[in-house]
Order: sequence, then C-alpha cells, then structure tokens
Amino acid sequence: MKHNIASPTLAILSFAMLLAGLAPAVHAQDRTTSCSLSTLKGAYSVQGQGTIITQLPGFPAPPFPFAEVAVDFFDGAGNVSGKATVNIDGVVVQATVAGTYTLNSDCTGTLSLETSVGLPVNESFVVLRNGGLRLVDTDPYVVVSRTMEKMRD
Repeated sequence: MKHNIASPTLAILSFAMLLAGLAPAVHAQDRTTSCSLSTLKGAYSVQGQGTIITQLPGFPAPPFPFAEVAVDFFDGAGNVSGKATVNIDGVVVQATVAGTYTLNSDCTGTLSLETSVGLPVNESFVVLRNGGLRLVDTDPYVVVSRTMEKMRD
C-alpha cells in the first residue's frame, strides 16, 4: 500500500529538519548577491502587526493587539528615521522613530530604533531579492512581524 504524506506534514518535517541542521540553509538572497549598508537607501513603506505580551507603564494589561503603518527613510550609511501611525489596543498614536541599522553581506541585518512614545524597537531582518524586507521584533515585550517595500524615489 502506498502512503502519501500530506503537504502540511511535509512542510513541518522540512522546517524541523532545517532547524536541526539537516537541510540546506535558506538565504535571504541567492549566493551571488551581496548586501552592504548602501543596499538600503531611500523611502520604504512599513506594515506591522502583532501582540504586546508584557505589562508596559501607561499601557493596558497584556496581551493586546498592535498594528502600524509607517514610512522609514534609510540613508545608505546605517541611519534610519521615519514616522508611523500605530494602533495599540484601539488607541491610535502618531509616532516618529530614529536609529541605526546593520546589514551583513548575506543580506541579513538588525535595526535599532528609539521612538517618540518611549519604547525601543529592535529587529532582525532579511533583504529580499525585490529589495523589500521581512522583519521580526526581538524585544521581550512584544511579538511583532513587519514587511517593508521600497517606495519610488
């Protein structure tokens, strides 16, 4: 009797193998592409959503939802600034950000921002082939993922 593995099961097994180091690593861009700070330059649209999971001064008791849209400006030399509209558990806040980013030759990097609402934002990211980014927040108080797309210059 022939047994077929359902595709969700196969996907879970593939992910487990990747985590265990038994499958080839997936890179942000193909191996012929190299990134540097100057790879990120100009305006990028941002969309993020997630959940605040730790009690923060002046905020409601967690967990509660978080969503944002923003425009960030990368200078190509490791600096970033921007402005955002953030919805925190139904309360809409306008915010600004400023900080720095690193970008490794394998197109992975980090972003560290200070915000006008007093909360730091620290993220790890990958640069995609189309120049966009996929980001995940690395702060212990939140579970947020973001996407960025290059805007016209």
